[in-house]
Amino acid sequence: MGTKCNEICMMTPNELEDWYTRLNAWLEPAYLAHDEPWKQSGMSGPADRWTALRKPVADCIDRAGSFLDIGCANGYLLECCLAWTAERGIKVVPYGLDLSARMIELAQKRLPEYTEHFFVGNALHWTPPQRFDFVRTELVYVPAEYEREYVERLRTHYLTPGGWLLIALYGEGASDPERGILAGCHPTRHLLERLAELGIPVIGSRDGYDAVKGRRTRVAIVPAGEV
Repeated sequence: MGTKCNEICMMTPNELEDWYTRLNAWLEPAYLAHDEPWKQSGMSGPADRWTALRKPVADCIDRAGSFLDIGCANGYLLECCLAWTAERGIKVVPYGLDLSARMIELAQKRLPEYTEHFFVGNALHWTPPQRFDFVRTELVYVPAEYEREYVERLRTHYLTPGGWLLIALYGEGASDPERGILAGCHPTRHLLERLAELGIPVIGSRDGYDAVKGRRTRVAIVPAGEV
């Protein structure tokens, strides 16, 4: 469910609002149709494939701190990142943001000790109650023409000084990057190349590989910007 965006033309406010309405209307029922927690977070297949393609997010977290997952869905990635970082003796305080109130309810039930750490909102416009040491996101959370604005907003308004923005691409090197994205998104095949095109600095990355399906994940580490 996607298309290439060959021309840069900003949407009107109403068009942008409609785009996000369509995004939520597409993802929410697709996630809620499943019982497995990883499928409720957008990952098909068994649990071991989830680990192979999502653990690189946790691998980017190298110190204790607060961690905001944008597009957190049912909170399963946060739950897993708590466990994966704990294996290395790193204490993470989780926070989540999602467009869907129903998904946020599931996340709050999954991590009841952090109920007040979950929020319903659109990261392109949402004002966070605090800054975070780590923030995870994806470029497909905004239409193509908003990618740079979105990333810079997160760098300057969401991160603590010295914080890291973790930008994930779960189909790195895919032959069909248009697949599985909403019309209007940029069909990114190689994450680091796209970030370079946007003029976004990258200080590192972590990769994951699923040998069963031959799929790759890349998570780019982007430093906080100046306010």
